[in-house]
Amino acid sequence: MLAAATIGATTAAPPASAHVSPAGLLDAFSRTVTQNLSQRGISDTVFDVPSYLWMMTHPRGSGTQNLPREDQKTMCRTVVQIGDSTSVGLDNSVHLPSPTDRMTPQYQRVGVKNVYLNALNFRSTVERYNGEPSGLDAIKTELSRHHDGCWIIALGANDAARIATGSPVTADQRIDNVMRHLIGRPVLWPTVMTTDTKPATYAKSYMTAFNAALQRAAHRYPNLRVFDFARYPDPSWYVDGVHYTVPGMIQRNRLFATALATEFPQRP
Repeated sequence: MLAAATIGATTAAPPASAHVSPAGLLDAFSRTVTQNLSQRGISDTVFDVPSYLWMMTHPRGSGTQNLPREDQKTMCRTVVQIGDSTSVGLDNSVHLPSPTDRMTPQYQRVGVKNVYLNALNFRSTVERYNGEPSGLDAIKTELSRHHDGCWIIALGANDAARIATGSPVTADQRIDNVMRHLIGRPVLWPTVMTTDTKPATYAKSYMTAFNAALQRAAHRYPNLRVFDFARYPDPSWYVDGVHYTVPGMIQRNRLFATALATEFPQRP
């Protein structure tokens, strides 16, 4: 349990951020404290309240334009990554022969202890492909398994394609649906990018539109950090314009872990 002195020191009302309403901040913070206190007995879901408070009062994070120090670590002890086909096999020796290049060791490099990956081909946030779980379904499943902590939402490409083919669910609505399930939790959502794709529904312009929605969402949710991954990929990283080569997967794992340490740094 939290020591009484610790609780007393961290329950004072925090100052409101310029981008967060006092009511919204109080709601998110109270939910976070409730969750934190109710789950202290589960080792892989523990976060300290001061770190949560810092996160809530810094809605833009430390900024991905500033690369972390070489020894930078993250406050995240557990990471849950929800992904589509681009996340499938990231811990698989068939895809990535070198253990240090895989997803879990990369997150462990920046201080994460527990890593859970839930990824499926064709996954989008709301639609179920052939009856398989959507991104929202996956989030609910992981929460039911008591896998909780920092969340990496590696989705968006299929959402952008769904919107391009006429889905009435907008990008803003899709992001809101995800974030409503992760109130008060640290969420890192990398932007998406494609190149020279077929079919045309995965064109770069559709990815750019989805990324713009992510940037808008960052001002609505103080616990959301948007990592601009889209500015890094080289065309040589892609097999077909959407999926990654082995070097591309290696670089993506490295960048995601680095972004986690940058946006959710370990607090003193």
